[in-house]
Amino acid sequence: MTIEGDSGDYDLLSAWSDKIAKRFAKKPAILTAEIGVRKGLGSKLIMNYVRGAYKNAHFHIGIDPYGDLKYEHYDKGEAVTMDYNQKMLSELKKDFAEEKRFTLFNTTDEHFMDKYFWGVEFFDEGKQYLINEYALVHFDGPHKTSDVLVEAVFFAKRSAPGSVFIFDDWKTYKSSVVRDCMREFGFEFISNGQRKMVMERKDG
Repeated sequence: MTIEGDSGDYDLLSAWSDKIAKRFAKKPAILTAEIGVRKGLGSKLIMNYVRGAYKNAHFHIGIDPYGDLKYEHYDKGEAVTMDYNQKMLSELKKDFAEEKRFTLFNTTDEHFMDKYFWGVEFFDEGKQYLINEYALVHFDGPHKTSDVLVEAVFFAKRSAPGSVFIFDDWKTYKSSVVRDCMREFGFEFISNGQRKMVMERKDG
């Protein structure tokens, strides 16, 4: 077992996963996502806490390219190669091999948003689902303000009243800009910890 995390405030992620499970309890299916899966702790917690309270079909997706890609990770930094390598990907696949209704999209956030603009299709227990509404998204991928904004707008357009966005490492980019932008989509700032910032869609 190599499931680990490299951040903090996982109690916030767990608590809000439980809340959205109860909030959307009457829906026949819900979808959650994590951008930047790494060694999987965030996704594991989301699934554990959602499924502890939600009894219908919960699908969770992870989006992470791995592959030793070189890119600009922060606003004022040069492009660097992080440690998201093939070994980490192999370990994650092994650790999550038996995880029900989990799909890893081994691609960049940009490619995912382009390819799955109209939703993600799932086949489960004799049923077909095409879901394009996210109950909870954990943003833990690129930490450039422009990248976080693009991701946040994409998923905000695919959210519903009651949906929750959790942004990791909010101090490393212009989170105030993200908060202002999300207000245009009905999201309100709820709280932050040392590492994670919580926003909730209140309109409707």
